[in-house]
Amino acid sequence: MNRRGPSRKGISEMSVNPRLRFVSALFVCIALLAVSHAPAGQPPTLSAEGQNEQALHAYLFDKFLEGRKAVYQGNGRDRGLKELTILEEQKEIRDGDELMLPEGTERIAALFRHFGFHGENLDRIKEVHIFPFSPDKAPPRSIQVKEFYRVQMPSIPLADEPFESMKIRFLMKEADAVCRINDLVFYAQKAIPPEFDSIPYRDLGSEFPRQRVEVRIDVDHELSIGGTTDLQRDRWFRMHETPGTHHESLEKWAAERGFLPGRGAFKFNPALTRGWGKGETLKEREDQPGAADLTFFDRYDAGERLRRAIPLYREKPFACCFNDWPEFMSVPLVGRGTPRTEHFNDAAELAGAYVADQIKDAGYTAAWWEVKNESSVQSEWAHHWQEKDGIDGWGLLADFHNRVAESVHTRASDIKVGGPSSAYMQVQVQDFGLFRNQARFIEETRGHLDFFSHHFYENALMLGAHERRGMGYSNYLLGRYEAILDMLRAHMHKVDNVLPILITECGSLQNGRKPSDNWLRLYAWNAYLTKSMQRPDQIDLFVPFIFLQMSWNPYSGDAAFTPKADRKSHSTLGDFEPTTIAHYFDLWRDFDGHRLPVAYERDWLDVVAVHDGERVSLAVTNMGGRQIAIDLSGFADQAGATDASQTRLNYHQGQVVFEPEHPVDVAAIPVDVNETTVIRLRLRQRIDPSAILQQDRWYAVETAVASDGEPLEFQVDVERADTVESARLIIGVHRAGGVTQPLVVDLNDVPIVVDMGDASEFSEFFAPLDASVSTSMLRHRNRISIKAQPGTTITSVQLVTQRPQVSLHKTAP
Repeated sequence: MNRRGPSRKGISEMSVNPRLRFVSALFVCIALLAVSHAPAGQPPTLSAEGQNEQALHAYLFDKFLEGRKAVYQGNGRDRGLKELTILEEQKEIRDGDELMLPEGTERIAALFRHFGFHGENLDRIKEVHIFPFSPDKAPPRSIQVKEFYRVQMPSIPLADEPFESMKIRFLMKEADAVCRINDLVFYAQKAIPPEFDSIPYRDLGSEFPRQRVEVRIDVDHELSIGGTTDLQRDRWFRMHETPGTHHESLEKWAAERGFLPGRGAFKFNPALTRGWGKGETLKEREDQPGAADLTFFDRYDAGERLRRAIPLYREKPFACCFNDWPEFMSVPLVGRGTPRTEHFNDAAELAGAYVADQIKDAGYTAAWWEVKNESSVQSEWAHHWQEKDGIDGWGLLADFHNRVAESVHTRASDIKVGGPSSAYMQVQVQDFGLFRNQARFIEETRGHLDFFSHHFYENALMLGAHERRGMGYSNYLLGRYEAILDMLRAHMHKVDNVLPILITECGSLQNGRKPSDNWLRLYAWNAYLTKSMQRPDQIDLFVPFIFLQMSWNPYSGDAAFTPKADRKSHSTLGDFEPTTIAHYFDLWRDFDGHRLPVAYERDWLDVVAVHDGERVSLAVTNMGGRQIAIDLSGFADQAGATDASQTRLNYHQGQVVFEPEHPVDVAAIPVDVNETTVIRLRLRQRIDPSAILQQDRWYAVETAVASDGEPLEFQVDVERADTVESARLIIGVHRAGGVTQPLVVDLNDVPIVVDMGDASEFSEFFAPLDASVSTSMLRHRNRISIKAQPGTTITSVQLVTQRPQVSLHKTAP
């Protein structure tokens, strides 16, 4: 997505009737009065949650830290607390032992993402239970070796009263096993600054009047991307579930809101190696150590859960991911069941056998299988740990993916296999070394895989992203997401391996359930969704990290439902309470139709427009730093809209507020900072666009080209350039310290003015910049010259074109 809205020759300003002018003026007056209580330029008051968090922050730094070892990360205003040693004493641990933590630890635990122990024989620990937060469920471990054991901090339940003191209970793999711990350390996801961060607890931009943004909609054409004008709702409105996981009443609740299972994970260990109840478990072959005895599948029922799904969910394709191969074929302890290299074939055969058995037992399986969850990082792919010793972790990863793909395809040729299910997509790190790893993977899996998959997560500093642009902002939703997708796509074209992308996880790294935590999740899911919906030519499936309910982490903030406290058994919908998160399903209910072209002049704004003939719906995401008022009055007059309505899910005065569909002024529809909203206009007469605009992306094959200040040359080929009606040049740019000098750009020897926006204001800029291009300049082979200041990297170059199609051919939404 461009930072600035797409414009198209032929879409002009539209007149506003006197009645709407009056309503608009009245709205502006009311808006000005509403903000007059706060002095101009002064941040609004902290919410109640913010005041509590400010007191907790003061307690951490002014009292709890005293006398404790602390590790800080970064410099200047980027400096923050990364590690805090809670205890530092040697202690022998046996099965069932409990470790009491110092008073106050329960108060500051929510500020940290992980905790860990250093010691000896820590590989003997089976799991730990955390009181009072997770007394019956073991939070997932992230690292376990002999000398170190790290675990994710459990979700902190909401409570009106202070928590009891915190303690940890150890369960060992063997009843007589003993280990020794030397310390207990808390680890922050993002370093905690010594100065309290008030941004998450304010109504951002509320101290200023709203800024008017006119959005123009073309009702004479439908917009075709990826060969269809249909939004294809099934691609986008998913949840991180697989069919049959929950009682049918929960599945029906989601289905009524138009949501489908999207993606799940299958862990060979423990699902097959420990099993449930007294069922048979998967064993190692006696005659072939390291290989699984596949005769197990002659007796195992791999389809029991899938058969339980409601009929709709049995019909719709979904994704699943392999992980945690059995210990007898895996690298010990590290890498979450990473197969040893000598057992790659054995592991691949096990994957293929499982897929075949599930098809036999259930009649279907996942349409997309990812080979290994988040295998781009060391904690999930053990062979990355050995890269410093000369082991080619990424080469082994590609090889293993190819073998699993062959095994699955041999048994079920129509099942798609892919990966690497990437985590930490900061591809600019190590001078774009992380991107080069991804590029290698694209090259070395050519002809074997059917798709690529990636994950994107935001930390707490995503709240108020635009306000943080000069303060070390490092998340994805302010342009980085689009720039990375463009790099990956350009390289696919370079090596002739253009495959669909699946976004199989995205969301927030926060583990709390307070209003700001919930708002970050919803904000991230909604913004990623709106951005992804604009790329159906690249993305085949989008799955946010949202669950109906999580039996293994029942009070997770990522769940739409949590267990009711007045009953011990929780199965049907009535056994659960809906959470704030459940409103994600309500916001997007019934958003569907055929795409319409839109135009607007606003940076950091995303708009998707669809129609069903009688109604036009818009999804709008405001990533900028000011609250805005969307003006659709011109379109309303032209199209004969009878009324406008809005559904909102937003952060306001310290709470996440859901506002069901309600009437609004078509000339001043409010959209706050970081908000995604759904707007609907009902039409007096059906619209029936008579033609289609076809949108295409044409990439230069060069990526991550560093600038030394001299012109860089790129070539972009455009088919049938003489038929293009509108075009934009999009240049992906990265530079530490921001882009402080304009790009000097020529297209076929004609100067092009690139809109630099606020690129100079970023401490690290990584986003697309764009420019409108006269179609008379286009050729089949286009030469683009870019001169950028030293230290800049041109990450990708593309031309986005729109051309009319002769006839309108569409499918029903």
